[in-house]
Amino acid sequence: MNYSFNLVEQKVRETEFFLKKMIEEESEWFEFSCYLTAFLSVSRSITFALQQYKKIEGFERWYEAKQEILSIDPIAKYFLEIRNKNIHTGMLPIAGAQYFDGKVEYRFDNDNLKLQDIVSSCRIQFIKLLEIVYDCYVVLSAEIDPQQYYTKEHFATMELDIDNAECMIWGWVMSSYIEEGMDEDDRWHELRSRVGECEINHLFKGYLNKVTPQPIIPDRIADFDFSDEDRGWDYIPSGFETIEEYRNYSIA
Repeated sequence: MNYSFNLVEQKVRETEFFLKKMIEEESEWFEFSCYLTAFLSVSRSITFALQQYKKIEGFERWYEAKQEILSIDPIAKYFLEIRNKNIHTGMLPIAGAQYFDGKVEYRFDNDNLKLQDIVSSCRIQFIKLLEIVYDCYVVLSAEIDPQQYYTKEHFATMELDIDNAECMIWGWVMSSYIEEGMDEDDRWHELRSRVGECEINHLFKGYLNKVTPQPIIPDRIADFDFSDEDRGWDYIPSGFETIEEYRNYSIA
């Protein structure tokens, strides 16, 4: 593998962090505005971070299609405009606030788009960007994801096998595994446990209800593998008490 997706994952996690902070501090305007400014800036950096992969075959064609989608999406265009305005002038286009049931909602100064409150609008924008990052994991697959790279199927396309993979990771073939009775599938599974994995699958699972493509493993291994809960993938999106509450909100 020649590429790491760590920077993109970091920017996605930062964006969700500031979304969460806006929800926690929505009754305090100064704190809320600070986190909104940070959200606008770092959410834009997600697409900047993606552009470092332009040397990967097929990336530019894929990314141009995503850029086209964002360029005609009215909410995405608006977020780009207010981010640029904030960067250059320091201003935030806030119309005002509504107070009810001990809660406060701030709204952007834009009647044409009929946006929801700022937090809900930011969540919508975050999910749009999260969908793009998820699709990148699917399209670039083994180029950026060690779990998709270190598989029997992918190594076969390079005319390599598990011995080659173990030499890449440990510097030698793990003969001790063979002596312990591990077959090839066991060795691949053990190797993948040492090479890292997507660090934002909890966000994919929580907000999109899907995770990155996972290696094919035999049922006998899957039966004893970590569950989504064990992996920390059962994540409740920011601002909701349960995943069911979020799903009902999303459908509505």
